[in-house]
Amino acid sequence: MRNPFLSVLFCAALAMSGTSNAQSEPKKTLAVLDFDVRNYPVDAQQLIDKATIELIRINKFEIVDKYDIEYISKRDQVDLKGCYSKICLEDIGKRLKCDFILTGSYDVLGDRVAVTVRLYDVATGSFTESASRVYLNIPQQNLTMMEVSIKELLAVANDENLIKKLTISEEYESALNNPETAVINNNGPRLGITAVAGSSTQILMADPRTGGFGYSIPALTSFGYQFEQVFVNSGDFQALFEFIPLIAGLEYGRVIPSANVLMGMRNSRTGWEFAVGPNFTTTVTAQGYLQGENFILSNDPSKELITRLDSRGDLTVSTGLVLGFGKTFKSGKMNFPVNLFVVTPGRGDSWRIGTSVGFNIVRKKTPSFTPMTAAKPLSPAASGASVQRITIQ
Repeated sequence: MRNPFLSVLFCAALAMSGTSNAQSEPKKTLAVLDFDVRNYPVDAQQLIDKATIELIRINKFEIVDKYDIEYISKRDQVDLKGCYSKICLEDIGKRLKCDFILTGSYDVLGDRVAVTVRLYDVATGSFTESASRVYLNIPQQNLTMMEVSIKELLAVANDENLIKKLTISEEYESALNNPETAVINNNGPRLGITAVAGSSTQILMADPRTGGFGYSIPALTSFGYQFEQVFVNSGDFQALFEFIPLIAGLEYGRVIPSANVLMGMRNSRTGWEFAVGPNFTTTVTAQGYLQGENFILSNDPSKELITRLDSRGDLTVSTGLVLGFGKTFKSGKMNFPVNLFVVTPGRGDSWRIGTSVGFNIVRKKTPSFTPMTAAKPLSPAASGASVQRITIQ
């Protein structure tokens, strides 16, 4: 009878042998060659170094060392710069005895730049994989574009928010798409409506002859202008400073000025925002005492005097704390902020709750581009460059 224990040992030995063979199978070798940047202001050597670093991190290939490339360049007396054609790539691939070669280009398309990376198979003499994407023309992010392109070439997941920042000019501001800007001004008009809740509601709707204001509903529309400064950074949030002067009550024949000074944050991925700060508004108050439901104006110290909202009184300035929450929607180059806000009662008798909308124009985030008269040369082989131009001998 067959021994089951020996069978288990035999199967385990086979499995370990298969695993060992799989682990010992060598990776395909890949050499990083030149990138065509003849009409774009970027240092090709930095692109080569960045591509090499990303390939090492991804760890799908055995990367040919730059010193080996330098040695072949000196030994065969070939200049490795400008090797883009299949004939050239085939020749240098055989010299390096590698399986694949990585090359690509940066090409200006109007106010944008197209980044292409391609994988050349030395054995078949053809490009087997390629990735190309059009980016905003942000020279400071050229290395980031290379990182994204290498990952796309090798089917490695990218940060979608990062891609949006690099490709969509109307995306929420950050240091990625505004690398030379610390503060952005987003100024524009605002329109809102404010409802009053609390004891002041009845006063607003009461007859003006008794100190009321004659409002049909305890609510006011407001018109104003928002001065907003956005402090950009490379994280997920923008710091905000806002100053919003407003005029309300026009539908009731009144001019009620107010101002809000806010500090807050906006999520640079979603546009959701929160802000808090003081509110200053003018109001009309009077001193007197209650007699039944009537408010009698008086300075008589023998009475239980109170100061309250009254259309027969004097103009004063009231303060409160405003809490705002909302979201900025984007459409093309336009911002459309929509906010809800609450103003705490200045004297503890009434709350103001409202909403406001507005618009402003996004500043152009793609910097101007000045074409180069000549490409910036790569470092020569003697300096340790990993990519040189090939001149077939």
